[in-house]
Amino acid sequence: MNRHSLGLKITVVFIFSLVFLGLFFGLLHEHQNEKNLENMKQRQFQSINYLLVMYRNNQAPKDIEEYFDNFGLKRVTNKNLSASVLEKGVVIFQRASIAGRLSSIIYNDRYYLYIDNFVSSVLLESQDGKRTNDNLWIAFVIALGFFIYLFISLFRSIFPLRELREKIQKFASGDMNIECKSDKKDEIAEVANEFDRAVGKIRDLIHSRQLFLRTIMHELKTPIGKGRIVAEMVEDNVAKGRLISIFERLDLLISEFAKIEQLVSRSYKLNIKEYNLLHVVDSGVDLLMLDEAKKEKCLVVDVSSDLMVHVDFDLMALALKNLMDNAIKYSSNHKVSLYTKEGCLCIENEGEPLKMSIDEYYEAFVSGAKDTKKGLGLGLYIIKSIVELHGFSISYQYVERMHRFTIDFSSQKVG
Repeated sequence: MNRHSLGLKITVVFIFSLVFLGLFFGLLHEHQNEKNLENMKQRQFQSINYLLVMYRNNQAPKDIEEYFDNFGLKRVTNKNLSASVLEKGVVIFQRASIAGRLSSIIYNDRYYLYIDNFVSSVLLESQDGKRTNDNLWIAFVIALGFFIYLFISLFRSIFPLRELREKIQKFASGDMNIECKSDKKDEIAEVANEFDRAVGKIRDLIHSRQLFLRTIMHELKTPIGKGRIVAEMVEDNVAKGRLISIFERLDLLISEFAKIEQLVSRSYKLNIKEYNLLHVVDSGVDLLMLDEAKKEKCLVVDVSSDLMVHVDFDLMALALKNLMDNAIKYSSNHKVSLYTKEGCLCIENEGEPLKMSIDEYYEAFVSGAKDTKKGLGLGLYIIKSIVELHGFSISYQYVERMHRFTIDFSSQKVG
């Protein structure tokens, strides 16, 4: 159990409360026993002294048992108990009188009076304090029951927190179809209901955003498709090729936007399989849509054909495409090198040092806020999100005017 959990803390408090409750009632019981013993002792003294006075005045009681009954002393009829009291009891005091020898005996925290007149004998038990001890035990049972009820009630109150936590985890992982309404009246129920309302509002916002973006992308597909058809009709082959390349680029960008929208909203489901890294790199190069001359000029690819990786092919190709695109765009010579080393893919380009820490460039839309000339904008945010979604790590170094991004494919934590 988590040592910081509320359940553990409540259990510890409950155990300590039970210990203190037991100590309190134990001390109270001991005090009450001492008080009862003292009262029984005084009662015996009173009964004996008064009996002696009666004998001196020749007013002996007609029924000795009835006399002692008035002082809370009852005759012991259990022979086994009588034998145990006389054999194992501790004699507190003895006194000889006309009525016989009177002995006050204590046994198992109870006082007894033994009268032996050599003709007959009787053992009497003091009744004082029996009802008081019974009431004390009743109070203890009620207090214990209250503590147990309170303990169970508290655990039942915090139990919905576990269910709420599980639903929050589902929500954080992208599951919007959760409901955590509660009809209870405590603070936890209020939190659950407020979270449920917040989930509903966020779900509506996400749905409206998705509808808006998808509507825009759908509407853009139509003119792009028409433009592509018109471009085929152009007689000038050079202009025709450029127009077709532009419309294909626009169509590719819309597809990328769809993936990015799903990625940012955490609704993208990875389709991880084993692929040759070189094939993934080639797909990323194709997404750059460079002509052969520019590809030959800008790219130096030295990727091992033996390195296998477990990735979502389309998503990882998109990440590598963005890395290469940024490297080409922001390098001083518009060249980028890709090579593998010890299970890692390295992307290098020459350029000036960054004006901010790399962590700031990993934030979304940083270019518009801090460095409009050399900022890496949304690109690195997308790249880092894709890499971490796969469970890989990405690192950055700047050595001898060379920017180097390294994706460690050996660090994967998800299958």
